[in-house]
Amino acid sequence: MTTDIHTHLGMGKTEVAEVTFDNYLEHVDILISRMDTFGIDKAVLTPHEPLVSTDLYLQATEIYPDRLFSACSIIPRPIDLAKQKLHDYIDKGCRALILDGPTYHPQDPAVEVLVNESVKKDLPIYFHNDIMSSETISFLDRITTFHQDGKFVVLNMGGLFGFPQIIPLMARKNIWLELSTTFVKLVESPLRVFLDAVVQDFGVRKLVFGSGYHTQYPDLMAALNMLDLNIETSRLIMKENAWLILGVAFF
Repeated sequence: MTTDIHTHLGMGKTEVAEVTFDNYLEHVDILISRMDTFGIDKAVLTPHEPLVSTDLYLQATEIYPDRLFSACSIIPRPIDLAKQKLHDYIDKGCRALILDGPTYHPQDPAVEVLVNESVKKDLPIYFHNDIMSSETISFLDRITTFHQDGKFVVLNMGGLFGFPQIIPLMARKNIWLELSTTFVKLVESPLRVFLDAVVQDFGVRKLVFGSGYHTQYPDLMAALNMLDLNIETSRLIMKENAWLILGVAFF
């Protein structure tokens, strides 16, 4: 039962922006077809407000409620509205909170309020940053130290050049690295040594399968094959790590 912890409707940034309430049914069917082809049983859709609507993705999950789920993307200010949206989305079944780089500042107290509320509700928190700035890394350091019972997932492994900078935090039990995009590039780059160090020092329990876009399934599967995974380590990356983050009862 493979789980894609982070994916979109649509095939890339431009196509994602073109998914609307008028055409999302077609995109859902394409996603499910690709999931079937590559043995993906369940997937969590990851919106990015204001470009990709949480409400749109929640409506998309209603078509295949046993296979598709949604995270929620919330702009932290005004904070009272943000808190209300968070609780509303949790009530509607959202499975994670996304902090999207262009829409928040890591030193904004409103962001910490959202993090606090999410941890109270046992809601995983996704970090989506094209560039992991020193301020973002410091913020991740601070909240993962304070919220030791939280669950924090760095999407895209922090990016090709952000990834090495967050390795010192990987010893913490509450941080995971999601594979999409960066993993495919890492396995064939000089930075592969950092990936090997993470696997050797912390194990594959720190890696969780996610595609970003379902068109990346072939590349991700090929990259995973380059790690020479056995049945047990493959199961951790493809299944069990996601179950731990999202909650076993969820599956």
